[in-house]
Amino acid sequence: MAFLPSETTLSSEVVFESAVSASDDVFALRFFPVFDIQRHIAVALFCRPMVDGLGTEAVNGHEAFRAVSPQQLVEIDCAILEEAVTLGERLGRAGIAVVVGASLSFATLSDPRARHIYRDALRAVTGRERTPPLIKIEDIPERTGANRIGELVQCLKPLTPRVWVHLPGSHLPLAAPLHARGFVLSMPPMLPLHGMEIEARWLARQGVAHGVSACMDRVSTAAELDAVRTGGVRFAAGPALRRRALEPRATLEEIRETLYATDGAVQ
Repeated sequence: MAFLPSETTLSSEVVFESAVSASDDVFALRFFPVFDIQRHIAVALFCRPMVDGLGTEAVNGHEAFRAVSPQQLVEIDCAILEEAVTLGERLGRAGIAVVVGASLSFATLSDPRARHIYRDALRAVTGRERTPPLIKIEDIPERTGANRIGELVQCLKPLTPRVWVHLPGSHLPLAAPLHARGFVLSMPPMLPLHGMEIEARWLARQGVAHGVSACMDRVSTAAELDAVRTGGVRFAAGPALRRRALEPRATLEEIRETLYATDGAVQ
């Protein structure tokens, strides 16, 4: 397993090579755009890991790292955080107004030692920004209860109030508060139209009930995007938005094109 080179003050190559085992897969960090369907522009970029294995489709997110140890995983998560903050600082200096967020594995938060390491890293970068970084917790196991998710969200809140939760599925009962600023749900693949609509409406209802923003991830087709829009979900991410993921070294021109170009994808 190897990582593509990436700029970060944490010395990415050293961090990545020590955090993963041998494999033919090639890993990299990429920034994935999140769109505001009402405003027709990208409003956020989230740093996530991705792997493009030979003969397979690209895998985005922490599910690619389920075989690594908690110590290795927290190193990856700290590198993701550093990349996100570094890009946010660069865009701020350029006058580009966009939220830059960092994905975080639920497994890192669940391990006491890894959680301590990550909180120290978050405390360090928070002092560099006027606005605390936005963190999205992902890769939550299917049977995790709302109370447990809420507990781990709360452990981040003193360091950054801007915490989003990537829900494991629409089956999760959300009777208990998660204390998050936003919910993300991935659109399951190959659903019939009514299934897409059910998923979108469920997410929109949860957002309203908990008073948080809602984003549908992995929106891959025009039909899925229509279902998300008509279901009342304001934010979306995925191939249907027709914007490629950005490398950390992307030029300001490439970033502006991803954020502001119009081609009718979300009209």
